[in-house]
Order: sequence, then structure tokens, then C-alpha cells
Amino acid sequence: MAFMPTDPADHADAPRRDAADLAPEGVPADRGDSLESPRQRVLRVAFVPGAMPEKWFRRYRERTGLALTSFSADDPVLEVAAGRADMALARDPREDEALHRIRLYDEAAGIAVEKEHVLSLLKDGEVVDRADLSGESVLLDASGGDAGPADPGAVREMLQVVATGAGVLLAPRPLLRALNARGTTHREIAPADGARPTTLWLTWPKSGDDELTQELAGIVRGRREGSRRSALTAGEPPQKKLSAREKTLAKQARRQADKGGAARGGALGSKRGGKPAGPGGRGKSGARKPKRRR
Repeated sequence: MAFMPTDPADHADAPRRDAADLAPEGVPADRGDSLESPRQRVLRVAFVPGAMPEKWFRRYRERTGLALTSFSADDPVLEVAAGRADMALARDPREDEALHRIRLYDEAAGIAVEKEHVLSLLKDGEVVDRADLSGESVLLDASGGDAGPADPGAVREMLQVVATGAGVLLAPRPLLRALNARGTTHREIAPADGARPTTLWLTWPKSGDDELTQELAGIVRGRREGSRRSALTAGEPPQKKLSAREKTLAKQARRQADKGGAARGGALGSKRGGKPAGPGGRGKSGARKPKRRR
């Protein structure tokens, strides 16, 4: 049977269906992704330069079998606010009532110098004393404390000046390691007296809380696989936590079941009769001798 080719003009009067026509009733076209279940959605995490979250991301993928995408951003909290990420690994984010925050770890302070600087002669692992900075021109101090959160963009730009030998720069050492500016090197420096170190946090909107965000939050907290709150892997809802009364009733039911089983066992024994068991529970012969391994 031959099929006649159709002319595109034949369909000129056919109504066009755009995204708005295809969207479910009551849901805007640009919000179609909101219909995805937690197990279908891919968790997106933005992290500040210098963070090393891969071990947590790997555990998340292994435990859940789900995908997780991540990317580095100078301001990961801004990425979350813009809707480009679900969670952020940020350095000293400001407190916000709309955000969850989990403190992860403190960072060591670092000093970046020109490669031929005298401090570059120190072995990696030796700590620079703050007193050694006397006479040095500190171009930027982003090492924490009163200096405020380190701005990766500002540190990145100033490292180019450090490479010329014009001065030194203070910043979180993991950030200096991640930027790895050409013509510079870095060492750990002792914290200033009374200054708090920079700290890495995991943060995400309370309004965006779901199984996926809670799974990663549990992993960074050290929650073990298979815990009651980690039911995402099995695809089952978490078990309901019993109240004190429900626990008492369940315990009473188990006791009644145990008593009933013991009574039935005694009745069966009396009906069968037989000689009483010996000390080993096997009649006249007593305890069974253990077999010898050859």
C-alpha cells in the first residue's frame, strides 16, 4: 500500500502546542520540573574554591544510586538563591533564618608570596610566625577573623600582584592551594591572636528541604548507612517513630506471644512422654561429644 507524501502546507492551519499547552493544569510551563519526585531529581551542589567535598559526593552516589552534579563558584550561596544549585558548601556564609546551616570544619590560614621570596625556603609543613611579617607589605588579609569572609575573586586578582614581588597576601590556605597562581607559592601561617579561623559550612534553603538534601546532610554529619533516617536507598519511607504508649503495647504483645509459645511447647512435651533428658539435654547419653576436625 503506497503512502502519499504530505505537504507542509496541509498542516498550516493546525494549532501549535507550546510549553504552556503541554504543562499540567495548574502548573506553569517553566515549573514542570517541580513535578519530579525526589528520586528523579538530580541534586545540584555549588562549592567554594578550596573545598574538597568529593568524598561526601561519592558516598551520596554509592548509597543512593542517584546522580549528583557539582560545580565550583566564588559565591555558592548566590548560586542557590538564583536557583542554579540546591545546596552550597560555603566559607563563612552569613546567618539567614531561611537557610539551614551545618558547620563542617575550620581551615588553616595561609600566606602567598612570590616564588623567590625568603619565606618560600620554608619546607611545606612549617608554619610561618606572624612576627615574620614585620616589614612586609600585606596586600590583602582575607585569613578570617575581623577580615571577614574571603572573596575568591579578590584573592585571585591580588595574587597576580603578589607574583610581581610587590607584597604578600593572607587567605585560607585551601583557597590558595586551589587557585595555584602562577609565580607564587604559599605556606601555612599561624592565626592572629584571638582571631577565629575561616569555616566551611553546608547550607541550603529550608523551603527546599527534601529526601535528597537530608541524605547529603546526614552524610556530612557522619550518619551511617542504613540508619533509620537514611531510607532513600531502599526507596521506602522512613519507619514511623513509636510513641511511649505504642512501645509499651508492643512489648506487652511480645510477652503474651512468648507465654503462649511456651505453654504450647509444654503441652506437646507432656503428650509425647518419654524419658527425661539427661544433663546434656539428650536423654541417657548426656552431652554430645564434639566432633574432631581432621
